[in-house]
Amino acid sequence: MKDSIGQQAVVSFAIGLGVGAALGILFAPKSGEETREYLVEGAKDAIDDAMTSGRRLTRRTKQAVNDVAERVMHATEVGEQAFTKAKSA
Repeated sequence: MKDSIGQQAVVSFAIGLGVGAALGILFAPKSGEETREYLVEGAKDAIDDAMTSGRRLTRRTKQAVNDVAERVMHATEVGEQAFTKAKSA
């Protein structure tokens, strides 16, 4: 029974989405060419934003990796010093 209700909801949503898109196109205040330009510019802006976010995330990730590497190197040095001290005692 749950599957039937879920399927009905998906079908209803898809139909509503199609009707909404059709009405939007029919009553759009811009010409087709203007709408395409608007959509292309919006897509370009979204891609640029995603690229910027990706670069920012890459920078942060590299910094975090470098920080962890420095901590591991420091811990290794401290461990080696402790081992050498314990060995000579």
